[in-house]
Amino acid sequence: MGSRAMKSKICVSVTAQTTDKIVDMILKSEKKGADLIEVRLDFLQENPNFTRIRKSTSLPLIATNRSKREGGQFNGNEETRTNYLFAAASEEFDYVDIELATPMIGTLAVKLKDKSTVKLILSHHDFQTTPSLDGLNNIFKKELATGGDICKIVPTANTPEDNLNCLRFINHASKIKDVICFCMGKQGIPSRLFSPLLGGFMTYASMERGKEAASGQLTIEETRQFYELLA
Repeated sequence: MGSRAMKSKICVSVTAQTTDKIVDMILKSEKKGADLIEVRLDFLQENPNFTRIRKSTSLPLIATNRSKREGGQFNGNEETRTNYLFAAASEEFDYVDIELATPMIGTLAVKLKDKSTVKLILSHHDFQTTPSLDGLNNIFKKELATGGDICKIVPTANTPEDNLNCLRFINHASKIKDVICFCMGKQGIPSRLFSPLLGGFMTYASMERGKEAASGQLTIEETRQFYELLA
């Protein structure tokens, strides 16, 4: 458990309205020990300067442009939303997070991988419940069939027991593919922390209080302290 705790990767979600603020948050997150950075493009209120963002750090970057129906902030049409992801991929972002429910996702996945070396995180979110283990496996199969490099499933915990479904799923699915799976919400904090210890690719944290990208997200300091305790 100790060695896995030290190897657990923490991705800091950067939520800002301008490129200047994104770069500032990236630099601060890097100093705090982030292993990866997720740039939440849907929080921006201006066109992003992808070149500047990419040059600001050597850490792996994830481009996410989450639609409102998937719990994000992006209000525009699907073409504009996905074009931002293609632009990030062309500027050598390391990963693109795109929802499994995106229209024509299979075609988009092929195009993204054909035009760049970007790795695809295929994501599914459930803001109401946590599916059964069979339900999680069914979503996983769809993501595998669509061609994701990393399969991401994030439901919502209504009870502490919901965490166990995600952790059981991670324990076997991570032997097949790189997988991210934990529960949102305050009840889901245990799975956020324990999923990397059972084989999850990474967990997410905020740079600081008030900058959370999702319910139940801890700060990078809180998350790092937990893993240091186990080490």
